[in-house]
Amino acid sequence: MKVFLRKMLAAIYAYVQAFSFINHHRLWKLVLIPAIIYLLIYGALLTVIILHTNLLSDPLAHWIHADTLSGPLGNIARGVISWLVRALVFMLYFKLFRYIVLILSSPAIALIAEKTQEILTGVTHPFDRKQFISDVWRGITLSFRNLLTEWLITIPLYFLLFIPVLDIFVGVVILLIESYFVGFSMMDYRNEFLRMSGRDSRLLIQQNKGIAIGIGLVFSLLLAIPFLGALVAPALAVVAAALVMEQKF
Repeated sequence: MKVFLRKMLAAIYAYVQAFSFINHHRLWKLVLIPAIIYLLIYGALLTVIILHTNLLSDPLAHWIHADTLSGPLGNIARGVISWLVRALVFMLYFKLFRYIVLILSSPAIALIAEKTQEILTGVTHPFDRKQFISDVWRGITLSFRNLLTEWLITIPLYFLLFIPVLDIFVGVVILLIESYFVGFSMMDYRNEFLRMSGRDSRLLIQQNKGIAIGIGLVFSLLLAIPFLGALVAPALAVVAAALVMEQKF
């Protein structure tokens, strides 16, 4: 447990080191690429949610006969339904948002990860289009697989949140599980550069769960900061993962 906590704290602190690393090596121009992608995703999805939640709330109101109510009571009922639907959609949106950013930003994140490893190791891989496409595809498929695995584990746990005695504990467990899978994706970019197989990468990350959780936890917290946090979250996370994996525990 001590080693686990030490690794997790080291991963969290690695974000401070990552900021200094990016600044020192002038990598901010690469950070702009996933930042722009994030802004486009955020704006497009938010617009769709705001404008089209009535497509769900109206049928629901009809199904429970709330649309037959008139006067103030009808307005209140329809307003509550609209708010509940919008809240549910927003929850789903933010749960998916991490992976949408990871998947669509995968080419840019792969470039940042490669540049970081070149600086750390002194090894430069000549640009190979086929290898780059393979690296990006590996990142995308890993994100999809982690998303499905995370959902299979966490969705049943969400039902336990309705039990007052367990809600806080279960909430923390869900957060740690979600953080682990996000950190897993970020750590794999480093392993990918070292030409580790998917199996070897998975085994190494499983041996360093504290690092994966620490990386994913800060990433998720950054995404919760409107605009500013999520602009730099992918780049900081992948650099932090590379830096902390160079440490000896």
